[in-house]
Amino acid sequence: MYNKDTMCYKTWNDITISLPRRTASWCCKTNLTLDQIKETTFDMDILNEHGVDFLFNHPILQKRKNDLVNGIRCPDCNGCWNTEDISGESHRTLYMENGFMAKNLSKDELFDLDTPATFIELDLTNKCNLACVYCGPEHSTRWQKELKIEREPDTDEELFHKVMELFAEYCNTTLRGEKYINISLLGGEPFFTEHMYVFLEYLSKVHDNISPETELTVYITTSMSFPKHKFDRFIEIVENTPNIMYIMQLSGEAVGRRSELVRWGQDFKQWDNNLDMFFEESTKLNNLILGFGCAHNSLSLPYFKDFLVYINDKMKTIDYKSKVWFHINYVEGPSHYAMTMLDKRHAQAVTEQIDYMENEMINLYKKDEYIDMLKSLRSLILNSTVTSEMKQNASDEFKRLENRRNISFKSEFPHFDELVK
Repeated sequence: MYNKDTMCYKTWNDITISLPRRTASWCCKTNLTLDQIKETTFDMDILNEHGVDFLFNHPILQKRKNDLVNGIRCPDCNGCWNTEDISGESHRTLYMENGFMAKNLSKDELFDLDTPATFIELDLTNKCNLACVYCGPEHSTRWQKELKIEREPDTDEELFHKVMELFAEYCNTTLRGEKYINISLLGGEPFFTEHMYVFLEYLSKVHDNISPETELTVYITTSMSFPKHKFDRFIEIVENTPNIMYIMQLSGEAVGRRSELVRWGQDFKQWDNNLDMFFEESTKLNNLILGFGCAHNSLSLPYFKDFLVYINDKMKTIDYKSKVWFHINYVEGPSHYAMTMLDKRHAQAVTEQIDYMENEMINLYKKDEYIDMLKSLRSLILNSTVTSEMKQNASDEFKRLENRRNISFKSEFPHFDELVK
């Protein structure tokens, strides 16, 4: 039996490899200390010496697994512990509920220390033409330019190919015979780096050496602020690799000017046009599944129903028959963008979102899982306590951003004063 109070499916199943920052981590919500970040930072010498073990069997990972199995709240996971203390739920509990089912395991089965990670996330680049409010310079060159800081290093070519080599080794050995292998490609903006296209072409060759029973799925998160020729090149790869399933996480959670303020630099008209292109191509390609990566935050969540109506109306207008996927995600930091900043009255808005999704949206994949997440966010809002210190911090941070960008959040977000006063 695993310890239900601490066991974490994502710690066992997920790895995140950041190529620009040259770091490995396990679960995207991990909070590592500066010393731990140093220990998990790699270069060519480290990868040549330790190989696959550095990425998939690191001492920090092994310690965390031992802690969680034995009921110890590992400090790496403080984000989830804090959320659970407020609402009883977190990313950990959501994935524990659904992760075992994804692997067809009984919840009485314990992952041992050698259970392999089958969800491999690659940060390919920090090139990005957006500066989303909850993001930062480590993930976006637009942020770097806005803050007028020195350009952070992007992905090193030699390291990129070394990681691909280790990835192929891991797939062809440890993951051989696994029923599912899932790859997630992130940025920055993946569509702006040559490495995405190179990796996808390389992946098709790796797949040829894996068991034919293995289902290989690639998740791609994109802000959809790219020109058409980037899209056309991607679609050509999808067409040429019918044995790989591509699931898109089209990033957005608001409509019009609200979306442009949250995802600074976005032209929502271009986002809408690119969405139409994705809808059109996915009707032709059985291996292209559309999904939405909604980064719920304190600014946009009260108005999320507008986004649901926008997507639902578009699907009805074009008579879209395939299922779309809403991917579980919400912002926990910086703290002034977290759900815990919202007044309790906004729980009603989340209830309306849940009702609309349950009753009006038909072609949704894993609808119940997403609704469970919305219920968790509602619980966070209802059970949180906002202190004067949190309000002051929010006021300072928002004012700094408004002054730098010469914008007003209050103009588009009527509840904005609640966040800062």
